[in-house]
Amino acid sequence: MKRIYTILLCGIFTIPLVAVHFRVNNQLAANPAAKIYTTLQAAHDAAYNNDTIMVEGSPVTYGDNFTCTKKLFIKGPGYFLDENPGISANKLPARLGGMYKFNSGSSGAVVMGIDHTYMIDISVSNITIRRCNLQYLPINDGLQNIYISECYFKETPQYTSVSSNLVTNLVVTNCIIKGDVNFLSGCTGTFINNIFTSTYINIPTGFVMKNNIIFTTEKPGINLPSPDAAIIYNMSISDHFGTANNNKANVSATALFVGDATESTDGKWKLKAGSPALAAGEGGVDCGAYGGPKPYILSGLPVGPVIYELNVSSYVRPDGKLPMTIKVKGW
Repeated sequence: MKRIYTILLCGIFTIPLVAVHFRVNNQLAANPAAKIYTTLQAAHDAAYNNDTIMVEGSPVTYGDNFTCTKKLFIKGPGYFLDENPGISANKLPARLGGMYKFNSGSSGAVVMGIDHTYMIDISVSNITIRRCNLQYLPINDGLQNIYISECYFKETPQYTSVSSNLVTNLVVTNCIIKGDVNFLSGCTGTFINNIFTSTYINIPTGFVMKNNIIFTTEKPGINLPSPDAAIIYNMSISDHFGTANNNKANVSATALFVGDATESTDGKWKLKAGSPALAAGEGGVDCGAYGGPKPYILSGLPVGPVIYELNVSSYVRPDGKLPMTIKVKGW
């Protein structure tokens, strides 16, 4: 939900600090005294559980590998920022190019607004990945309570977007998933309000599936849970879900999405006017990533206020003040 913020500065007051914020910027010199670091690993090593690490947008990829062993909130500015006008004054993503691991000690960690160009490897339960641009997300055996929401998964033939041999209570909601999906028998969880475009999707019985759209006519590579009361209100441009339990088959591919009417990579998957997915989900919500109570947010903008317009005067007034206008939205 978008909120517009009005900020009033009413005086000086003190708030007892519980968590600390760290900055990561590979275009600045490291300054540990000011909590500024050039790598995510260095900021992590200085932080404590429940601290926040802000990875700032940069023209240069953060290419170092990273291992997380603490419960941290890692937050970037989003992705596709130059494709979606009017949402952020910052056009530089925090692009991470190394291997990022979440190991013992990091349970409860949250990652948001990051552009990952390789892999996030999850080796501990209770991890949340939100509003990230992802490529390869393997989940190790025996884990539970992994939450993935409002993410964009790139199409990369050499990698499976998201997979696990055994995971329980995996929750995947409001994602655009262009790569392969593979879960073995015994896995359990929920897929709600996602868009799938891959020709290989293997989701076994034991998963709940609601309000999803499969946007491919491929049949041999698509294996879904047996149709039952947990597989409801989904649709496909083929007949992957059948027509029982309010599922829809053979939906018109050209009627579903905005598509080439926009140049935005993730905006293409918004529903167009008159789409058969509008109000077609459980309880009357829209099917697909932009439907439901927590819809996909363009460019993966992180939760909280975002400056979407910044106008700074080219001159300083006689009183020494620099006129500027800042417009802020909240997502």
